[in-house]
Amino acid sequence: MVFQGKEQTFKKTYAKELLAIAFGDLESAKGLQSSNRGRPENVCYLAHQVIEKSLKAVLIWKQIPFPLIHDANALIAKLPALDQPPHGYDLGELNQFATVRRYEEGAVELSKEMIQKAVNIAEEIWNWASEKITAEK
Repeated sequence: MVFQGKEQTFKKTYAKELLAIAFGDLESAKGLQSSNRGRPENVCYLAHQVIEKSLKAVLIWKQIPFPLIHDANALIAKLPALDQPPHGYDLGELNQFATVRRYEEGAVELSKEMIQKAVNIAEEIWNWASEKITAEK
């Protein structure tokens, strides 16, 4: 890890490791979702984690420094125009689950459809990141 002000770069090989961690988060989100146990906010939190780690994995693969933050939109802004993820800046809607919604229960009702959409988008972003990393040598 090399520090560059408030932004950091990582060894390129870490991109694949981070993507594997994101996949574990995706599997955890699906497991929690299908069990109908626990807080529904946690499924969305894990979906956000998949998105955040997938975006960071692409940034690492491309050797683009980024700040250690949980804001999907700020990470997306670091990506070149040709490397924008599906859903673009709409992914930032899940930021709330990595911040304030982690400490609130039921403040906003989450329907099963909303939770499923978050998991589907997380899987789509993981697939996008995986393709970006495996396609480029």
